[in-house]
Amino acid sequence: MNLKYKIVFDDLDWISLGDDIRFKCYEHGGFQIRLVEFGKSMVHADWCLKGHFAYIVDGELEIAFSEHSEVYHSGDAMFIPDGKEHKHRPKVLTDSVTFFTVEKTPEAD
Repeated sequence: MNLKYKIVFDDLDWISLGDDIRFKCYEHGGFQIRLVEFGKSMVHADWCLKGHFAYIVDGELEIAFSEHSEVYHSGDAMFIPDGKEHKHRPKVLTDSVTFFTVEKTPEAD
């Protein structure tokens, strides 16, 4: 097996999900690391139940949880566990926000 240890995001294509969301992704062993960009008009209508480790590279992001909200700025990191009790929904506070996230791949859930 020829395993790559260095992930070069410049070599990966952007994947657009529409709704002002795009990302670059590297997957291995049931996990993925993504470089994600949300634009100001991004609307995340549904609650996310997936867990994330994330680092905000640029911009500001508000995460609404069921009982409260938290604001994340460039340089902040976050950990949100899997599950309904940690459901969350993002909202972009600047023109855009760019962040890295590490999470289980959809197949690993």
